[in-house]
Amino acid sequence: MNTTIVGVAIAVIVIVAVIAGLLVSYHHTTTTVTTPSQLRIVSLAPSDTQILIALGLGKYIVGVDYYSYQLLEYLNLTDELPKNVTVFSQIYPPNISGLLLLHPTVVVVEWGLEAPYISEMEKAGLNVLVTNSDYAYSFSQIEENIMTIANYFNLTSKGEELVNWMNQKIAEFSSTGNTTIAYLLYIQSNLDFYTAGGNVFISNIIVSAGGLNVFSTYSGYPLLSPDKLLLANPQVIIAAEMGNYSYTMSLISSIPGIKNVSAYKEGKVYILGNLATDLLNEPGPLSVYAIEMIHDIIEGTAPNQITSSWIKENLNVSLPIF
Repeated sequence: MNTTIVGVAIAVIVIVAVIAGLLVSYHHTTTTVTTPSQLRIVSLAPSDTQILIALGLGKYIVGVDYYSYQLLEYLNLTDELPKNVTVFSQIYPPNISGLLLLHPTVVVVEWGLEAPYISEMEKAGLNVLVTNSDYAYSFSQIEENIMTIANYFNLTSKGEELVNWMNQKIAEFSSTGNTTIAYLLYIQSNLDFYTAGGNVFISNIIVSAGGLNVFSTYSGYPLLSPDKLLLANPQVIIAAEMGNYSYTMSLISSIPGIKNVSAYKEGKVYILGNLATDLLNEPGPLSVYAIEMIHDIIEGTAPNQITSSWIKENLNVSLPIF
């Protein structure tokens, strides 16, 4: 991937953080589908696409967002999609006219990404299945979303298998500890940064890995000033890559006073490449691997630059298909 392109999950989470400020009520579709052979699915969120693929619905996906397709490329899973699948380059706002051209039986969207446009999509005649994992505060809520999608497609047993697989991985990877961690999921040019508050799934991942989220007193995905990082004085800093490793480190090094922060002084600043960021930021089945990744960071067995190659070689990431 071109290093000037912001990572998949970073772009998604920043959109979520912006939409969080909008006054839109969450709702979800409960109607079920009973004729799989006639399915034409469009998925507009990487977290939902993971679930659809794992449920064995990949062959019915006629349209998918660019970020989902890129994630499947990382995992060598693009063969699970039809060869003529349409890839939408824009996730927000959705390309409603382009969606209509595909004649989908259902468009699966994440409320945190598409909330302002859901009613417009429905008025255009699109059948919309709305999910809400981006604001999940735990793995259990991610698993509830899995079951919502599975039940909609009358695949309850497969949904239960996927949830069981996740729970087995969570039990295998989880540990206890009190290492303080600051996660910078998007750093702006003025050095303000978005992070994860204590009531979202990313914080749950950090705790499951044996860490403590230094920004747990905040809610959602707040935008904070650099002085908040200095005051928190974390033992570990984890940051999503901004374009490339060198530029990201230069941003962090430019924060006035950063040399007095424990993590910086001890060389415990870790930059996540695209796949690593996807694992941590996307509230789907693959997020279980983020527990192991962060545990490796805490233990000092992960490199400071966590590339996609390192993830593939050391975490054995795979998405089960039931």
